[in-house]
Amino acid sequence: MYPRQSPDQQMGFEFPSEELEMASWSQVFINAWHEYICEAGNHLKATFKDAEKDLFQQVHAYIREGMILGAIRYKRLYEEKKVYSFKEYCEKFYPKSTYRALETIYAAQIGWELLCNEFHQIPTNVSQCIALSKTFLKDGFGQPDIVQSWKWVLEYSKTTGKKITAGLINFLVNPIKEEEKVKVKVSKKKWDKLRRKADLYGSSAEDLLEALIDEFIDENDSGSDTEAAPEPESKKNNKVCISKTPEIKAWEEDLEALVQEKYANEVDYDTATDSSSIPEVFHPTGDISSGDKSPIRRPPT
Repeated sequence: MYPRQSPDQQMGFEFPSEELEMASWSQVFINAWHEYICEAGNHLKATFKDAEKDLFQQVHAYIREGMILGAIRYKRLYEEKKVYSFKEYCEKFYPKSTYRALETIYAAQIGWELLCNEFHQIPTNVSQCIALSKTFLKDGFGQPDIVQSWKWVLEYSKTTGKKITAGLINFLVNPIKEEEKVKVKVSKKKWDKLRRKADLYGSSAEDLLEALIDEFIDENDSGSDTEAAPEPESKKNNKVCISKTPEIKAWEEDLEALVQEKYANEVDYDTATDSSSIPEVFHPTGDISSGDKSPIRRPPT
């Protein structure tokens, strides 16, 4: 059963019928509805001063949420739910991720620190607090100087008239920008091959892709402004050089031996005129079947 909009109700908040089985934790919102919504016209059960007080409490509700999460975590209250770690509690019962829960606890600590330093204006959400925590300003103990950084943010906002946002805080206290990332469109099949190859190196697919790009640029960039001519089709299967360290050389030799063995078993192998048609190193996306049992050294990491 869905609640019905009252005919004379124009504020967009539906009537919370007593027949509804609303969430037990929603009572605070039902109370707010009765205080601020149900009265006709501009009449309120609460005064404007009370309304504004409640408003600012809700704007900074992340502090209360973080305190509660902190109590659940550090006092191990989650054990009453028959779970034995804060992570497990978040995964099963908390509607946000464990990472977000930890961020909320940290943000609440920052907001509380600023309140205890007698600030009357503090960050309004978790994202602003996390941005503030990345400040390059350090205190006498080498920790982020939250107080001085926040003073700087407030002064800048007052001088320029700009609203405080997480982006503005980052701009002021953490001006060092990370290298810009771009999205590369590639088929899922090829990406899975790259990921499997990266697993052999104990790396991520992204890191391996960057390494391959660096290797390609290092070996093919002649240092001139002229564009390199396309490689002839007949040379595409030539020897590939991916590294020259002793460990990788040894791994290449093992891999080449497996490749030689694989090609030796192919039906069309007898048609090959010489061994030059066999590349010395597989392309990074090439596969070796699970049936190969030849001993091979682990790829160097």
